[in-house]
Amino acid sequence: MPDVIRRACAVLVVALAVAWPGAALAQHDDVKDPADQPADQPADQVVLSGDVNVPRGTVVGEVVVFSGSAVIDGVAQGGVVVLDGPITIGGQVGGDVVALHGPIRLLATAQVTGDVLAGGNLIVADGAQVGGEIRRDVGFTLAGPVAVLGALLVSIAMAVSILLLGLLLLLVAPRGLERTAEASLDAPLASTGWGLLVVVGVPIVAAVAAATIVGLPLGLAVLLGLGLLWLVGQVAVTFVVGRLLVRAPRSRVGALFAGWGIGAAIGLVPFLNAVWWTLGAVFGLGSIVVAAWRARRGATGLVPGGRAGRHARRGRRPPPPPPPPAPEAVGAIDRPADMPLAED
Repeated sequence: MPDVIRRACAVLVVALAVAWPGAALAQHDDVKDPADQPADQPADQVVLSGDVNVPRGTVVGEVVVFSGSAVIDGVAQGGVVVLDGPITIGGQVGGDVVALHGPIRLLATAQVTGDVLAGGNLIVADGAQVGGEIRRDVGFTLAGPVAVLGALLVSIAMAVSILLLGLLLLLVAPRGLERTAEASLDAPLASTGWGLLVVVGVPIVAAVAAATIVGLPLGLAVLLGLGLLWLVGQVAVTFVVGRLLVRAPRSRVGALFAGWGIGAAIGLVPFLNAVWWTLGAVFGLGSIVVAAWRARRGATGLVPGGRAGRHARRGRRPPPPPPPPAPEAVGAIDRPADMPLAED
């Protein structure tokens, strides 16, 4: 079944790429006379909405109909695929005959080299020749390929989202990420504990707040923002892992990309990616809480890594010195105005 589906999809793509300019002109029209067609390359027939009729004595290539019917009394060197509509074969078909949503009727003079697969009913007259498999009421599905692709899409989407948010946080709060990395390395147990408390406590508090009229807006806002909160925690742990490889004061962007590369590789492994996305976000959120608490208490000094800010580079101007005392005030004592000086 997957081979047939891939073959049908290939027929659609190739036929569209080759014959798209003439697809609109082929609607509701029969195939042109053989004398008007190149002898060495039969034309493909692609119809978006309408019918394709190949008369006896006419040779075509692929036949693809999106919505309509196909009647082949002549020769179709390729396959005949109809997405929505019936197919009638009275001539020769060099490929497969596939009707995704519709019946197929093979006349006594029909000769099909490939398979005949009908999404609906299938009528085969005596004398019809089919070289491949004949099946009716076939359920065409892409569940297998889509399932595999879906898992990869989730990993790719996660990697892209973490990278974009990480670059944004480096732009608006680079020192915050540095403090988060320091807190996670200095207090891993505290970071883990606070992360578990945040992951368990915040949804409970938000649900309780949403149950009241006064706290309903806040509760709903927090519940809707849990996804963003979890993604921020994942970015934090990504930067922490990167700082283990790219030590401060080396590039923060380099540290982010180093941690992101490791996280993206883990994200491609089933089950392990779910563990990484869950536990990593918990640890990252806890590191953010510990770093915020330290910053609030003033327990952190100058954050290493990157360049200093503009004010830090220039430095503050020293306060101006106090003005010197007035000359008449030096050595002055309280005395009466009429008292003469010593030299007098």
